[in-house]
Formats: sequence, structure tokens, C-alpha cells
Amino acid sequence: MQSLAYLRGRRLWVVPDFTVWGLENDAEVFYLGVENVESEGRLLFGSSTIGGAEQQVVFADLVDWRGNHLPESINSPRVLIRPRSVHGAFVLGEESDHGFRIARDPSAIGPVTVDLFVFEMGW
Repeated sequence: MQSLAYLRGRRLWVVPDFTVWGLENDAEVFYLGVENVESEGRLLFGSSTIGGAEQQVVFADLVDWRGNHLPESINSPRVLIRPRSVHGAFVLGEESDHGFRIARDPSAIGPVTVDLFVFEMGW
């Protein structure tokens, strides 16, 4: 009986017709700088992305096919993407409990439409 409860405890949301406009960054540049102001030396470190327009998706902003908002936090989520045209999209990096980053096929002329399947893995 425990295995049945385990299988039924996982949740799935289907988000149809989601528009993906983001692009993958071409590169992330890390830099190190030295600054000397009034004989005070400082070491500065930072990073900057070159190219792309990152699209950050928050689960609470998504609406499933029934018109319900997804929860703010999903335990160990996985996002699968079903393209609605010849141009697809992909998840950048790992999903977090609160959202994920997504990018469209760079060969697409503009935004693409996809269906999202959000699974709660529960680990």
C-alpha cells in the first residue's frame, strides 16, 4: 500500500501554449579588477554575460490547462518541453524548487510556442 501512495503522491502540471522568447547566453565572462582609491587597494571580482536574453520562469506565474496557477514551490521539479512548431526550446541548467531558465532555438526568427510538462519528482 505504501508504494501506491508513493506513486499517487507525485504531481504533474500541463502548461499549454507557453511562449519562449529567451536565448541562451553566448558566454559568461568572469573578470578580476584592481582598484586603488586614496591609497586604499581593493580587489574586485564579477561576471557578465555576453549575448542572449535570459528568460527566467517562476512556477507561481504559470497557469495549467485547467486555469489553475502552479504552486510557488515544487519539490525536485523536472520540466519537459513539447514543441508546437519545427523550432523547439530547452531548459538551461537545472530546475530549482521555484522555477527554471528556458531558451528557444536560436535559428527561430522570433518567439516560439511550446507545451510544458512540469513533474514533481519529490526526492
